[in-house]
Amino acid sequence: MQREEIAAKVRELIRTHQPGFEDVDIQEDTRINTEAGFDSLTFVYIMCKIEAELGISIPHRRWEKMLTFGDVLDAIEKELAKKK
Repeated sequence: MQREEIAAKVRELIRTHQPGFEDVDIQEDTRINTEAGFDSLTFVYIMCKIEAELGISIPHRRWEKMLTFGDVLDAIEKELAKKK
């Protein structure tokens, strides 16, 4: 799965599971905790949805270091690469 495919899938998950995010423009440099408006509970919920949908498990200690949408994509790519 290419990075842009991953990004599109994650954006779709966010827009599907978070009311009010249907029209939010989420780019790689979007800060997920401020610009995207995710509080900590929303972030955990979205990460769990991503993991379930993609069949991966991102170590929770890495979640704390994710500041931007690009950081989330990096973590997903790393976990998907392990599955190959």
